[in-house]
Amino acid sequence: MNFELLPRRFSIREWLILIPFFFLLWYSPYVDFHIRVATVAVGALVIIGPLFFLWRLRILRWVLIAVYAFALGFIFWPSSLPEVRADLRTQYCAALNSYLGCPYVWGGVGYFGIDCSGFVQKGLEDGLATRGLLTLNPNLLRESIWIYWHRTTAKVLGEGDHGKTYTVAKCPSLNELDYSLLLPGDLAVTASGAHVMAYLGNKTWIAADPTEGRVTKFTIPEPKNAYFFAPMTIVRWKILAG
Repeated sequence: MNFELLPRRFSIREWLILIPFFFLLWYSPYVDFHIRVATVAVGALVIIGPLFFLWRLRILRWVLIAVYAFALGFIFWPSSLPEVRADLRTQYCAALNSYLGCPYVWGGVGYFGIDCSGFVQKGLEDGLATRGLLTLNPNLLRESIWIYWHRTTAKVLGEGDHGKTYTVAKCPSLNELDYSLLLPGDLAVTASGAHVMAYLGNKTWIAADPTEGRVTKFTIPEPKNAYFFAPMTIVRWKILAG
């Protein structure tokens, strides 16, 4: 491949400029389809950029090609590695806790601002990616990528999210729920589909709460927050079931 045939070359300076731009996109509190496309495009340039300006150094060129090939092969390699669901739930809850105190921003999905549905999905995305890397399980990485690309609403999560969740129970309020039915990582979606919370275990919930203005924990019985007196549908992520 002769990069001299291109109208102009991709320089190191341009590549260095792209790196902070990528992180601005990645941590943007508002992530719609167009932002996701831009993030993936800029991220791809950041990753393959060194190949352009190191092309003439034959050894480094082939080292980079080998690294890229290994990474792609790992992500797409069929995996039959078993996963302990309790470990996945623990990783998910740890990821959710990492957002504690982050400001509530409608439509947000990051540390600089996050809403209720973005919160429970971003936590699972982070948890699966971390667990996938720690256990070298490409299935979990693929699931994390799927969640990143298919953001949805609290209402859709309560209705099954294309087979990703299923209903565990319905209750008149979270203060009256039979907690023996729940597992850490379960979600509570309001009957209206306007709000969703995640269960951490020990009768403790966490949510990006619009009334509190931040990601907050709540312990049952909760005497003040209106969402704990509203009818709820309890759903479970299929990947965390069992």
